[in-house]
Amino acid sequence: MQFKALLTLLVAAATSNAVVVDLFTNPDCTGLITSRNIFDNSCALLGGFSAYRITTSGPPGQQLTAYSRNACAGPVTVCTPVAVTGSCVRATNNDGASNAMSSSPVCGTV
Repeated sequence: MQFKALLTLLVAAATSNAVVVDLFTNPDCTGLITSRNIFDNSCALLGGFSAYRITTSGPPGQQLTAYSRNACAGPVTVCTPVAVTGSCVRATNNDGASNAMSSSPVCGTV
């Protein structure tokens, strides 16, 4: 019984350290692609998206970074604090749309 309680606590702790975003095909947050969790200090390879909206904020001090390549390295398209919710964030630059995101204390790092 204690194992189940510990497992439940660990799952709750893991999910509480993530920001949830809706990804869109168009820069004006139309054309919903999917909704994804971006966990703290991690990289998520997401395929192509042109905008996002934070629907569930993450912990204070974290920055959400979108990258134009399908890796959390190289050109950054945009950085936003994970506490900002509801706004449409354009995630494009001269290289085109974004393909990956990271959440970390510093913009552009994992």
